Amino acid sequence: MKVAKLPLQLNRIKDDPFGFFIDKIIAFIVNLLIPLPLAGDLVAQFKKPIATLLVTLLIFFLFMLTVIGTIFMSPVILGSSILTNITSVFGSNNSNIPSDSSFGDTQVPRKNPFGGSGMSYTTITSYFLDPGYYLQYGKEHPAIDLVPSSAYYENSLTYKETHKVVIFATISGSVNHYIDTYGGETVEITNTNNTFRVKYIHFSLALVENGNMVRSGTPVGIMGDTGFSTGDHVHYEIRIKDGNTWRAVNPLGYIQ
Repeated sequence: MKVAKLPLQLNRIKDDPFGFFIDKIIAFIVNLLIPLPLAGDLVAQFKKPIATLLVTLLIFFLFMLTVIGTIFMSPVILGSSILTNITSVFGSNNSNIPSDSSFGDTQVPRKNPFGGSGMSYTTITSYFLDPGYYLQYGKEHPAIDLVPSSAYYENSLTYKETHKVVIFATISGSVNHYIDTYGGETVEITNTNNTFRVKYIHFSLALVENGNMVRSGTPVGIMGDTGFSTGDHVHYEIRIKDGNTWRAVNPLGYIQ
């Protein structure tokens, strides 16, 4: 009997392959759900509704697969887009901010990190080894804390062009960029003679990379309040090589 049906089945596959396989799928499902001799009669009687149901379920399955794939891929695509935008914004900061040639090319700090004449662009909010700082925070302050003065906002060409408080390198040398133990964006520059080291802390954004060689007057960061800070300012620290150690000195002995 099965041998007799084989040529018919082969002809059916040749003439209507799609219909043949649909019939087989329907028969398999009905026999699986109703393992009785009546299953064949049910297939013959309800073939079209069952086929329509199967096609509908297949379309629904493909639709849900597309929706789920979109949901899972969206964060990746969105994250990639955001990362690209952030990278382009951050990457353009340094290239769009010109160096300040008035700093010259010096191995010894001689100019305050905001630029300008003397200390006209700066206001000191905490002095070197300030006793008040020690009483308030319980530790020494081996630097001076600086914020821009009103003259800076009125006269700085860099600020007028960028609308950011840009901090410049005050010596030429190699960069060490890192995050300190309090989370502060930190940039250290050691001069090429290995005799002076200048440290800046609290940047909202560093504009130089670890290992860069910079000339004094190069933009190194944007003033911020990252790390141990109570507001936007720049921690400006100068250390000199003393034997095998780096000894902090009062920056006002150099940059005034």
